[in-house]
Amino acid sequence: MSLRDVPPPHAASSALGRRGFLGRTAGVAAGAALLGGVETGPASAASPAVGSDAGRPVRTESGLVTGVPAALDGVTVYKGIPYAASTAGENRWRAPRPAPSWKGIRKADTWGAACPQPVSGIAADKVPPLSEDCLNLNIWTGEASSRARRPVFVWIYGGRNTAMWASQPVYDGANLADKGVVVVTFNHRVGAFGNLAHPGLSAESGHGGSGNWGVLDTVAALRWIRRNIAAFGGDPDRVTIGGWSHGSSFVNISMISRLARGLYHRALLAAGVQYTKDPALGHVAGGYRTLAAAEANGTAFAAYMGASSTDGLRALSAAEIVSKVYADDAPSAGTDFGNVLDGYVLPTSYTEAMESGAEADVPVLTGNNKDENGASPNLKMTVAQFQAYAESEFADRATEFLALYPAATDEEAAEQYNNYARDEERVSTFLWGTQFKETAGNRSPVYNYWWTHVPPGSDTTNPIEPANGAGAYHGAEKYYFFGNLYGTDRPWTEADYAIADTTSSYVANFCATGNPNARHSLPAWPALRTSKPLSMELGDGFAPVPAADSDAKYAFLKDYLESRTTEY
Repeated sequence: MSLRDVPPPHAASSALGRRGFLGRTAGVAAGAALLGGVETGPASAASPAVGSDAGRPVRTESGLVTGVPAALDGVTVYKGIPYAASTAGENRWRAPRPAPSWKGIRKADTWGAACPQPVSGIAADKVPPLSEDCLNLNIWTGEASSRARRPVFVWIYGGRNTAMWASQPVYDGANLADKGVVVVTFNHRVGAFGNLAHPGLSAESGHGGSGNWGVLDTVAALRWIRRNIAAFGGDPDRVTIGGWSHGSSFVNISMISRLARGLYHRALLAAGVQYTKDPALGHVAGGYRTLAAAEANGTAFAAYMGASSTDGLRALSAAEIVSKVYADDAPSAGTDFGNVLDGYVLPTSYTEAMESGAEADVPVLTGNNKDENGASPNLKMTVAQFQAYAESEFADRATEFLALYPAATDEEAAEQYNNYARDEERVSTFLWGTQFKETAGNRSPVYNYWWTHVPPGSDTTNPIEPANGAGAYHGAEKYYFFGNLYGTDRPWTEADYAIADTTSSYVANFCATGNPNARHSLPAWPALRTSKPLSMELGDGFAPVPAADSDAKYAFLKDYLESRTTEY
């Protein structure tokens, strides 16, 4: 299931937002000279790597490491390098501590442990070791030399507290490294370990807030990269942070947080951002809770776990926390974890960040997918359900909505709901771009996209990826952004490889220059202009498309979103 298709676990059944409604009625399924652009051309797997730096030790602040050949010729991958200390024991629910040092040469040839999380329903051979000693990272590079000064791409995974780790094949960085980028993926705390807020933890913190431990891990990883990445051929002054879904929310928070300033220089948010008054922010991955609400949840969590103090909470085993929090009969109170408006990591709301100019002025690449936000090729809906939704969501403007999206049959109702959901998603992302440019007054460009291509078949290497029939689902673009089709077992076609080459070239260019365009043969991707509501289609086509299917629909949805009274 998509984080953008359904309410969070244990959400009240009375919720009637567009995703809540669908959850009850529709069953929605869940390189090259980079300053001038990258060279395009299909990547090919090879073994062993030729010209790789795998056997040559690289010095980090903790000690020497060697890597191993990656999936493509000339690329080396360094696996499982610690960027911070274990989060077990007294370090649980605290900001990350420095990584320990080692003597001799560490062979970075094995993926590091993933952070504790539920893994039921996932084949054992697809799951890495689980441990609270999980703050480690992986680096793909075509030249481990401080002379190289290649752009760096730091990727933050997404998900809903399961199958969230940096070594999944879908995040393999060899193709982007082959295109001249140093790619870093890292593990961070998730679920209760990554987001627990509690009055006792807030009192301990020294800044009056708690939660957002996963974002603090992200900051620690970025600081490690700042100090160490040059040895791997990376340019610490040309870092792009990117993420998908929940990882995208970490990028969004990093663009507001004072803690991350100067550690990155561009931002990529895949599925993505919303206009700061979009009701969806009440329950999608990009949303947050106030500190008071998050602490109340943490107090209920402690009671549920039978712990009377923070010491008692830290005495619990990680396995006990996972098993109880994610049990089928777990209560809603105390088991729902997400981002926190804590006044420190996330110092202010999204709206206030825009209005105060606190939003980081860096180039942004962001977008969403055709079959998320409630849209689905498998959607079933009756006319009555569609009309009921219109009345609930748009009240006295329901008639106007239904005139724009008319439906006389159940098939038309499902089709028109999909049309609306897809329009609304593009409009919301475009309006976020107008806020970034006009409200925040930023001068950096925004490149917004609309992903339309359906990955073929299913992927047994990544159990959380949907199978056939899910359409251009939430996260479908990940394969193509990385261009790493070689590492998965979907029945890829020549068209898929061509789409992946073009898309990953856009990403490599953006990492290099802050602009996805190049002097080579890529279709032109225009930067967002606030006076012209467009998005760039990626996938089945590569050309600008309207932010909504008609001017009238754009005007209606823009007015509807801007008229909302709740600001996030």
